[in-house]
Amino acid sequence: MLTVADQLPPSARSIYTLLSEQGPLTSKDLIQKCDLAPRTVRYALKRLTKEGLVKKAPYLLDMRSSKYFVETS
Repeated sequence: MLTVADQLPPSARSIYTLLSEQGPLTSKDLIQKCDLAPRTVRYALKRLTKEGLVKKAPYLLDMRSSKYFVETS
Protein backbone atom coordinates (compact mmCIF):
# COMPACT_ATOMS: atom_id res chain seq x y z
CA MET A 1 0.00 0.00 0.00
CA LEU A 2 1.38 3.40 -1.01
CA THR A 3 1.51 6.24 1.49
CA VAL A 4 0.88 9.88 0.62
CA ALA A 5 4.61 10.59 0.72
CA ASP A 6 5.28 7.80 -1.80
CA GLN A 7 2.94 9.46 -4.29
CA LEU A 8 4.70 12.83 -4.13
CA PRO A 9 7.22 13.97 -6.75
CA PRO A 10 10.92 13.77 -5.76
CA SER A 11 11.13 17.55 -5.33
CA ALA A 12 8.30 17.54 -2.79
CA ARG A 13 9.89 14.66 -0.88
CA SER A 14 13.24 16.48 -0.68
CA ILE A 15 11.53 19.68 0.53
CA TYR A 16 9.57 17.71 3.12
CA THR A 17 12.79 16.10 4.37
CA LEU A 18 14.55 19.47 4.55
CA LEU A 19 11.67 21.05 6.47
CA SER A 20 11.50 18.16 8.92
CA GLU A 21 15.25 18.36 9.58
CA GLN A 22 15.84 22.12 9.61
CA GLY A 23 12.56 23.50 10.88
CA PRO A 24 10.54 26.43 9.57
CA LEU A 25 11.84 27.92 6.31
CA THR A 26 10.56 30.43 3.78
CA SER A 27 10.15 29.49 0.14
CA LYS A 28 13.19 31.65 -0.64
CA ASP A 29 15.25 29.65 1.88
CA LEU A 30 14.05 26.40 0.32
CA ILE A 31 14.95 27.55 -3.18
CA GLN A 32 18.49 28.32 -2.04
CA LYS A 33 18.98 25.16 0.02
CA CYS A 34 17.42 22.70 -2.44
CA ASP A 35 18.86 24.31 -5.58
CA LEU A 36 15.48 23.93 -7.32
CA ALA A 37 13.62 26.29 -9.61
CA PRO A 38 11.22 28.68 -7.82
CA ARG A 39 8.25 27.25 -9.71
CA THR A 40 9.17 23.71 -8.63
CA VAL A 41 9.39 24.77 -4.99
CA ARG A 42 6.04 26.57 -5.15
CA TYR A 43 4.38 23.51 -6.70
CA ALA A 44 5.92 21.18 -4.11
CA LEU A 45 4.81 23.41 -1.23
CA LYS A 46 1.31 23.59 -2.67
CA ARG A 47 1.13 19.78 -2.86
CA LEU A 48 2.57 19.32 0.63
CA THR A 49 0.14 21.78 2.23
CA LYS A 50 -2.80 20.30 0.31
CA GLU A 51 -1.91 16.83 1.62
CA GLY A 52 -1.58 18.20 5.16
CA LEU A 53 2.08 17.24 5.50
CA VAL A 54 3.32 20.84 5.81
CA LYS A 55 1.79 23.83 7.56
CA LYS A 56 2.05 27.47 6.49
CA ALA A 57 2.42 30.41 8.89
CA PRO A 58 3.04 34.13 8.38
CA TYR A 59 6.66 35.20 8.54
CA LEU A 60 6.54 38.09 11.01
CA LEU A 61 9.83 39.67 9.88
CA ASP A 62 8.58 39.93 6.29
CA MET A 63 4.81 39.82 5.95
CA ARG A 64 5.11 39.35 2.17
CA SER A 65 6.26 35.77 2.69
CA SER A 66 5.35 32.74 4.76
CA LYS A 67 7.24 30.12 6.72
CA TYR A 68 6.58 26.46 6.08
CA PHE A 69 7.07 23.75 8.68
CA VAL A 70 6.32 20.14 9.46
CA GLU A 71 4.01 19.85 12.44
CA THR A 72 5.28 17.25 14.87
CA SER A 73 2.73 15.26 16.79
